Amino acid sequence: MTDTHYHRHGDTLFVNLEYPRIEGKPQHVQVGLEDVRAADDIRLTYDFDRDGWRIEQAMVHEWGYDDEDQDPQWTETAFCRAWPFERSEND
Repeated sequence: MTDTHYHRHGDTLFVNLEYPRIEGKPQHVQVGLEDVRAADDIRLTYDFDRDGWRIEQAMVHEWGYDDEDQDPQWTETAFCRAWPFERSEND
């Protein structure tokens, strides 16, 4: 991964997108689960207009044999503000 920095510390994997607004750089992090429990992948994207993380899940998971347009139709399922717990000087 040359466009993304990541490392593991204990039981946590840290991933940093590197300047995702630059053309050709990765803009999304897709996270999946490999276990005996099935779960849909999620996709994380930073929304600079709203200043926070957009979390999306795919609406389409299977395609027909001849389907050329394999669009998973990523749909926002959650939004996390960048600094929701930042204290003001008056706190």
